[in-house]
Amino acid sequence: MISKDGLAADLAAGVLWGWLSLFVNALTGVFTPEAGFVHDLGSFGLAGVINAFVAGGLLSLFMGHLPGRSVMLKAVTVSVILWLVLRAGAMMLSHIDPERYHVATWESLQGLLLAVLMGVLIGFGRRLVAGRRVPAHG
Repeated sequence: MISKDGLAADLAAGVLWGWLSLFVNALTGVFTPEAGFVHDLGSFGLAGVINAFVAGGLLSLFMGHLPGRSVMLKAVTVSVILWLVLRAGAMMLSHIDPERYHVATWESLQGLLLAVLMGVLIGFGRRLVAGRRVPAHG
């Protein structure tokens, strides 16, 4: 079970991830911006919170079943697996309606790298929270 501090760290990581995603996209130009900067800042931040909530929840659920001892590695693994599931869904959509949905390699590569970044941010947040805990005496 995750603590309130752990959940807050996951959600903060999500907001940061959303904003970093917006920045990375501005640098690469892979995705066309949909609205103005302020609107995109809110949209990307909210999308990051949702993504981090799901990834953090899956991490908490499967923490004991994932190989390795590093929380960072486990968080990256969960984030990349989540990206793979979403990517598989996108591939199915491209087979159903290829005119509307098409495979875009650069978008996929950027998404994979951002999934790794999400895992790193969640893992870092979890390590920070774990380091702040004071063990109970008594």
